[in-house]
Amino acid sequence: MIRIIISVCLSIIFSACSGEDNKPLVTPIAAGELNITFDAKVGNVDFALNKDFAVRSQTLNFSKLRYWISNVVLVNARGTEFIVPDSYFLMEEVGELDLSGTINEKLIYPANKRETITLKGIPAGEYKSVKFAIGVDARHNDNLSLRAGELSIANGMSSIVWMWHSGYIFSSLAESVGRGSESKAFKVETGLNANYKTMAIDFATPVNSATTKGIVLNVDVAKMLDGINLTENPTINATTAPLMATIANNLVTKVITFSSVIQ
Repeated sequence: MIRIIISVCLSIIFSACSGEDNKPLVTPIAAGELNITFDAKVGNVDFALNKDFAVRSQTLNFSKLRYWISNVVLVNARGTEFIVPDSYFLMEEVGELDLSGTINEKLIYPANKRETITLKGIPAGEYKSVKFAIGVDARHNDNLSLRAGELSIANGMSSIVWMWHSGYIFSSLAESVGRGSESKAFKVETGLNANYKTMAIDFATPVNSATTKGIVLNVDVAKMLDGINLTENPTINATTAPLMATIANNLVTKVITFSSVIQ
């Protein structure tokens, strides 16, 4: 008799769980989005174009700040990594740029300020850190015809004059540096595969992708120039390889730090 009762109960349970019209008891949480803001500053002061900043006994003025954030990876609380596909983002604060001749035609690049990226399709869960690179990986840097994310030669962030090598400019900073009564124009650029650098930033506490609106990271532009005397070296590119390497290392070791979480 007991066996009959158990058999009937199991039959009822399985029949209730089967069938095309039955819905799962728990609805999976859909993938979401996460914003990451790279808040540019000079020390503790908000970065701005055409404004004088006093930095270590010199005056800096900027007309351009541009750099690539690429190959973004989110690490969840268990250490599992989610690789954000096609994650190539051009961060910038620039006035109008004349890029004529860079792609064999007249081209005016509009003034733009971009500090925030939106990561889409993020699996639900808690994340403890983010990894990314400053620059463009060798596969795409060695072949400008490849397309991924925002990579394009139409934005003027590529070069064909660095040691006869075509590739992307990883970061670009320019305008003037003054020391006393002396003032010079400067142009600082990084690039080349050797200067493709990755970094990781831990969050103060794990963030939930379903409820967190965004992460804010500080970008101290002045620290890009640590160890560099701009008045003596106003032009930094592939022809000044050691100085370019210093800038590239500064970008991933000093410039970008965790700031806050926006709930």
